[in-house]
Amino acid sequence: MSKFSFTRRTVLTSLAGAAVLASPAYIRPGWAQGKRIVVANFGGAARNAKRKALYDPFTKATGIEVIHGEGPDIAKMKVQVESKDVEWDIIDMNDAWVQAAGRMGLLEKVDEKIVNREGCIPLARNEFACGGNVYAGGIAFPTERLNGNVPRNWADFWDVKRVPGRRGLRNRITDNLEIALMADGVPASQIYPCDIERAFKALDRIKPHVSHWIAQPTQTVTLIQQNETDFTFTYTTRVKDLQAAGVPIDYSFKQNILGIGFSGAVKGTKNRDAAMQFLDFMMKRDRQVELANLTGDAPTYTDALSQVSPDVRKWLPNTSDPDNLFTNGAWWDGHIDELTVRFKEWLLT
Repeated sequence: MSKFSFTRRTVLTSLAGAAVLASPAYIRPGWAQGKRIVVANFGGAARNAKRKALYDPFTKATGIEVIHGEGPDIAKMKVQVESKDVEWDIIDMNDAWVQAAGRMGLLEKVDEKIVNREGCIPLARNEFACGGNVYAGGIAFPTERLNGNVPRNWADFWDVKRVPGRRGLRNRITDNLEIALMADGVPASQIYPCDIERAFKALDRIKPHVSHWIAQPTQTVTLIQQNETDFTFTYTTRVKDLQAAGVPIDYSFKQNILGIGFSGAVKGTKNRDAAMQFLDFMMKRDRQVELANLTGDAPTYTDALSQVSPDVRKWLPNTSDPDNLFTNGAWWDGHIDELTVRFKEWLLT
C-alpha cells in the first residue's frame, strides 16, 4: 500500500479548478460559516447527478458546503482512520465495501436520532451506512442485427447453440459467480451461499464463447456499438443513455443483479453531526426521487417509485421481482480475496 498523501489542503486547493465544480450554480453559504463536509464519490455522471439532487440542495438547506473528495478507496480510508487524520467525512460504497469497512471499524454507526430511514427497503438499512439508490445489471443487445435472436436471461446467454453470438462479461469474479449459477438453473433465492465449484464449472462452459472480458463499464455498451460483441453484461443506466441518443440497443430486465449504492460517515470524522445530517438528507424520499430522475437508478423506498418521471420509471429495476438478485455483501466479504485470485488465475488458463 502506498502512503496516502491526500490532504484537506489538497481538497481546498483543487476547488479552484472548474472540473471540481460539477454544477455552475454552486452555492457557497457554507464558506461564510466555516461549515463543510468532504464526500468521496465515484465521479463522472453520478457525481454530477448527486451535486444537483443532493449536494447543492443540502448546502442550501443547511449552510453546510459539500466538497468533492478523491474517489472512494477502502485502503485509503483505513490509512486516514488509523492515522487519526480523517480527510473524508462521507464515503460512497458498494455492498461489499460496507461489510468490510464496518468489520474493520472504519465507519461511524448511523445515528438513528438524526437519520430517518423509516420505510426504506431492509437491505438499504445498514448499521454503518445508508442505501440511497438501487442499480441493476443485466443483458444488453443490439436491435438492428441478429434478427431478434438474443438472450433474455442467463440460461439463454449460456445457450450458445440456440443463441449464437459473441459474449461479453466483466473481468471480475463478483456478479459473474452469481450469473453463472443462475445460468445453471439456481433460483435467485438459493444463490447464497454460493456453490463455488458449480459456478466455476458453469463458467468453464461459457468461457470459450466470451470474446471480451471487460474492465470498464463504458466498454460493455461501446463494444456492442462497434459490432465487436453481440451481447454483454451491463447496467440499465448505460443502455438508457444510449437509447436516448438514438443508438439501436436494448436491455433485458430478467434475472437482473441488483446492488445498493451506500454512503457512510468515516470513523473519526471531525464533522460527525454534519455528516449525519447529510445522511438524513440523502434518505429523504424527494431527494431519492430527484436522483432517480437524473440517473435511472431506483429509490430505496418502494412507495417512492410512483413519483419518478414516467420516462425514467420504465428503466428502474424491480426490487420485488423474485427472479432478480440483490448482491449479498456479507457473503462476499468473506470470499472476495480468495475468489478474486482464483478467478484471475482461471482467466489465464
